[in-house]
Amino acid sequence: MFKTRSFCLYKQLAQLIIQKRYFTSASYSNRTCLSKIFLPTTKNVSNIKSKQKHEQEENIICESYRLMIRAGLIRRSSSGMYSLLPLALRSLDKIERIIDFEMTSIGAQKLSLSILLSASTWKQTGRWKSAGSELFRLKDRKGSEYCLAPTHEEEITQLVGHEIASYRQLPLRLYQIGKKYRDEMRPRYGLLRGREFIMKDLYTFDTSEEAALRTYEEVLIAYKNIFNKIGVPFVIADADSGNIGGTKSHEFHFLSQVGEDMILTCSNCGYSANEERAYGSLPLTKQAGNGVNKKPIFNFGISKNNRLIICILGSGYVLNVFKLKAAASENSFEDIQIVNDIKDIQINNNFNEIDIYIDITFQTNLPDLELFLSNKLFDENIYKLIQSNKHIITMHHGDFHNTSPGDGCPICSMSSVSHNNPLIGHNAIEVGHTFLLGTKYSEPLKATFAPETPQNMGELRPIQMGCYGIGISRMLAAIIESSYDEHGIIWPSSVAPYRVCIIPNSDEPLIQQATRNLFDLLTSISHELNGEVLIDDRTNLSLGYRIKDSELVGYPWMMILGKRFLESGRVEIHERRTRKILDVNFDEIKNIFLT
Repeated sequence: MFKTRSFCLYKQLAQLIIQKRYFTSASYSNRTCLSKIFLPTTKNVSNIKSKQKHEQEENIICESYRLMIRAGLIRRSSSGMYSLLPLALRSLDKIERIIDFEMTSIGAQKLSLSILLSASTWKQTGRWKSAGSELFRLKDRKGSEYCLAPTHEEEITQLVGHEIASYRQLPLRLYQIGKKYRDEMRPRYGLLRGREFIMKDLYTFDTSEEAALRTYEEVLIAYKNIFNKIGVPFVIADADSGNIGGTKSHEFHFLSQVGEDMILTCSNCGYSANEERAYGSLPLTKQAGNGVNKKPIFNFGISKNNRLIICILGSGYVLNVFKLKAAASENSFEDIQIVNDIKDIQINNNFNEIDIYIDITFQTNLPDLELFLSNKLFDENIYKLIQSNKHIITMHHGDFHNTSPGDGCPICSMSSVSHNNPLIGHNAIEVGHTFLLGTKYSEPLKATFAPETPQNMGELRPIQMGCYGIGISRMLAAIIESSYDEHGIIWPSSVAPYRVCIIPNSDEPLIQQATRNLFDLLTSISHELNGEVLIDDRTNLSLGYRIKDSELVGYPWMMILGKRFLESGRVEIHERRTRKILDVNFDEIKNIFLT
């Protein structure tokens, strides 16, 4: 009796399938189906329920934010904080695997450092104060001070310093991938500038400057490999070391209109530099003599050892603080703070010395101070200050202004063959940064080693360090910002959450069987497609809706099984990047992925 009832139920179920009145993704067995994946796509950002509409309005000008919300990759948790949903994590995992491979190839070992850091080492390096308000600070119940890590130079240096004693233990290369925190005053653009972000940090430790430089060049090659494998065009630019410090630095950028960095490049020789670091030759129309009747721009600063700094630029030019501080450092200055008004500095006329930095945009070839003071455009108070302190004044000439698009390439201008090619400005998103740190952290934190050939008994030398970062969560958004169209995201195949989406247009048994066969074919012809194929089995939704949804999410390949397949056995294949549509026999599909 029981067997008879079971057979009847099975027969009724089979009839329902044939009549296309019943569907379940179980018909695809253990194959990956979209109906089982948490992917809350939406037509408009405004459809997302949120009490903080103002942030969505600020972020809406950023396409990556809008697309990541619509494609169901992220959801906002609080200001500058986001939950990463399953498909976003799949792409992040792929980025991390690429990074892991290249880090391993240069002998780097992976570890995990604490996110909650003690204030003590940060105070030793001076960054507890210099980090300012962007550092998340907190105290435990005992009153001990901590911070949420925005970076880990102090922590890794302390760790290595406690364990390394001899040159025999060097070189050493350690890296981690984890979350970092920065108390951004105005978080914006989604993952591009948030308070919580995922970073890869590599720290290198060498016995000498020469060895550290070789390591630096080796890591640069690994970084180029990483970015080439990801598949988005990138620019490498000379950069300033900023708050991290160090003697050599490069930035890796994706070009984008929402980028907050300005990169200046030369199309002739390939010169590339961040605006903060760039140098350029002035075109004739911008040279100093053309602005002789315009009031110059003054900037003032005072050092801790009571030396006054005056920097003078031509009208309309902006002071490059990094260039000025570099020049001031060469002249034995301590840290200085720059202001635009002399009233902002406590003037007591008891300066130890006064240094005047004259930019090339103002006047050149000034033979002496008297001729310099003859300029009638000087403010009376500035004139009196300089006149009364002539005996302690030193004058310096150089480039202290921001280089701008249209200025001549500094490399081509020195060549007798090349013309003075103008620099081109690009907005860009920084996604990677490399620093040659030297002993900036190893000296104050006493990370030392016994050298192979000591100059005296018991000699210890500070370890030479390098620091190399990649913003992984930022890169995810930057990839989208650099690669999208009006239909949605255009993922590079290397980091797409899934590479192929199969869309059956109905529950027709033949279509279902063909879908299973196609899934199995794709996952078997190449190990690169194993785990990379997805079936959109949501046949309760229209075919048109699912096609648009697939384009929004950005799967590199979309394959449609519909009437055409039933009629001729051919599959409609859409390539997302080129938007080409191929009409391919089922047996020929494997040729697309094997070539």
